[in-house]
Amino acid sequence: MPRPSPMNLSPLPALRRPPLHACTGLRFFAALGVVAYHFYCPPCEPSGPSFLANLFQAGFTTVSLFFILSGFILAYNYLGERGGFVGTLGDFYRARFARIYPIYLLALVVDLPLFVHWIRQANPAATPGEVAHISVTTLTLTQSWLELGRPTWNNMAWTLSAEAFFYALFPFLGLWLSRQRSGRLVFIAVGAWLLGASFAVAAELVPTLAADASLVERGLYTWSQLPLQLIPPTRLPEFVLGMCLGLLFCRRTTPGSESRRTVALFGTFGVLIALLLWLPPKPSPLVQMGVLVPLFALIIWLLAGGVAWQGLKLGSRPLVLLGGASYALYLLHGSMMNYALALNTRSLSLPHNAVALLLVPVAVAVSILLFHRLEEPARGWLRHMGRSRRLAKTEGVR
Repeated sequence: MPRPSPMNLSPLPALRRPPLHACTGLRFFAALGVVAYHFYCPPCEPSGPSFLANLFQAGFTTVSLFFILSGFILAYNYLGERGGFVGTLGDFYRARFARIYPIYLLALVVDLPLFVHWIRQANPAATPGEVAHISVTTLTLTQSWLELGRPTWNNMAWTLSAEAFFYALFPFLGLWLSRQRSGRLVFIAVGAWLLGASFAVAAELVPTLAADASLVERGLYTWSQLPLQLIPPTRLPEFVLGMCLGLLFCRRTTPGSESRRTVALFGTFGVLIALLLWLPPKPSPLVQMGVLVPLFALIIWLLAGGVAWQGLKLGSRPLVLLGGASYALYLLHGSMMNYALALNTRSLSLPHNAVALLLVPVAVAVSILLFHRLEEPARGWLRHMGRSRRLAKTEGVR
């Protein structure tokens, strides 16, 4: 008989930690950054001011913020300050499934006509085996383990493939991290950041390699290419950084001054915006991992600790609602834009960026509707079904 896991032997009771509303509101702006990146076309009309164009073209970097925030929130909700895991493995994975799949399956259905269109237009032609392979890996959230040379069914979902990998590791990696001393957690967090940046550093060095590259140089080149081949493992450092920060946050002994955190947050936002305006559009991977990731981590830490004016209004009810709906917005905005552009080509003939501007409020409204009518009810139903089955098994044992 297999020996039960320590988590299943003595799971911690639910932790009574207050919700981090400002971090929920932050999710909306992270999702909006990705939307702006995909919607805005720099050479298209009407063109926006250059500073806005720079910010929009840097929107893809907020994916890093999502990964860090995911690790932070999971550590905050599921890990004891000095070891232990809340609930059982079954509870955790059921909650993750309920969090991801209802809206994900809807997004795949919405995107299905676009996927079929791509299959018909693919050059070289997509074989039945390739279509089946893409379909299976998409449904099982393993699509990002493939080389992304050809489009996939719902291109936004590659991050969910990475998240699924993080979720699979979290109970085990999180339990180990929760037993580490605070000093070691700081060391691991810094190491995770440096490891994540090392791929980008290697990529910057690759163009300087000689034609007759040595073994070390060839290894450096291979290391620089890994993010293009194995996305989930190469994004794991950001998630681990978030987990370490979440544990360190829970262990802090003094809350500190709210006014100081507020000033620090204003300063961090100012540095972040100044960098994005000063640097060329589309920050390089080195800038993203080496510079923006620490700034994102600091923003999360400060907001979680509490800042003035309801977390600069990020913790207000409207923004908490928008943050809750951000998952649907993230997954569906690409499909909605493709359909809007197709309609515009046939009927309206508006400039591209005008279509994008008109679509943003529509996409946000649809995401809120789906959050209320599908995501929350489905999540509650799936969790209730899991609890009912567990109770039925317990009564059967008696």
